[in-house]
Amino acid sequence: MRGRATQWLLAVVACLAMIGLHAFTGEFPQESVRQVQLGQAARLYGSTITANSWTIGQVLYEDDRFVGRSGVMFLAVNVTVATDSPQELRSEWQVGGTANGHTLAARADLRPPQPGFTRTQDVVFELNPDDLAGFTLTVLDRAPIFAFDPQLNIDLGITAQHAADELERARYATVRAASGSIQVIR
Repeated sequence: MRGRATQWLLAVVACLAMIGLHAFTGEFPQESVRQVQLGQAARLYGSTITANSWTIGQVLYEDDRFVGRSGVMFLAVNVTVATDSPQELRSEWQVGGTANGHTLAARADLRPPQPGFTRTQDVVFELNPDDLAGFTLTVLDRAPIFAFDPQLNIDLGITAQHAADELERARYATVRAASGSIQVIR
């Protein structure tokens, strides 16, 4: 009987070690990666996320405060998050972008609103103009369930020709980003 209890104890310790290793390294494959397009709503646990539009420029203002001028360019993606879950979300979202094999970090996190509200905010990236075409916004939910981190990949629909046209038109423009406006879900 003692040998069987030891085997069970070792099995439990091994499982806990695997969960801890994943939490520490994050090296489990993404089992739930959902691809969506600009303007298409997608669920991420108790919230619905929609990337509405994007703008580019070399000068950045956030909430009417001058942030700076970039030697490359700023990309602001306008995102709406609606939380209709009756409970406050306890997960952590990591927001980034990918283009041309590069992974880019956002200047600030995407913050889910309290239950019953929507938040519309701009997520800003500083990037090389060559990385505009094919840019994909990524939202990864580091949920409290250790082995399952759902991710949204939102294709902004920026083709090479569209990127070239926008760079010619607005490369030196001013980007006015907002940190968020809150509204009640009706």
